[in-house]
Amino acid sequence: MADDIESEENEEEGAEESGGKKSKLRLIIIIVAVLALGGGGAAFYFMKGGAADDQVAEADDQVSDAEEEEEVLDTPYYFSLDPPFVVNFAGKGRAKFLQVNIGGLTRNPSIKESITTHLPQIRNNVVFILSSKRYDELITPEGKEDLRKQVLAEVRKILKKETGDGDVEDIYFTSFVMQ
Repeated sequence: MADDIESEENEEEGAEESGGKKSKLRLIIIIVAVLALGGGGAAFYFMKGGAADDQVAEADDQVSDAEEEEEVLDTPYYFSLDPPFVVNFAGKGRAKFLQVNIGGLTRNPSIKESITTHLPQIRNNVVFILSSKRYDELITPEGKEDLRKQVLAEVRKILKKETGDGDVEDIYFTSFVMQ
């Protein structure tokens, strides 16, 4: 009977050992499965997040491009219609002369290049405007301002016709001598 009890104990220990091994094996399988699923989920999350990050980065690039363009359009580009204009015009008594230096402002760098390209036509039309004025018109500040507006309108008109963009913001008389 002692042998029977010993053999039953040995069988129970063997069953416990195999049961212990089975439960350890199950535990390891469960841990591996959880880690695999967690790793797969994390990979999916980060890959999806990476695509979202790429979209955010692309949107940031578009915003920075727009900011750069806006910055370029905010930068003033000054130009000069050199050499000075010298014209004669009708006045009382002897001939009168006008010498004027004209400059301008644009915020579009391509317009500055277009002005250089079309400078002969611009100068021609401005000479006609200047020579059509009378001395008594240009002696007053209002007359000078009217002339400035006419020159600005003419420059814009020429550039609009030739390039499709007449984006000249202003015209300045940097020197104005009448005699």
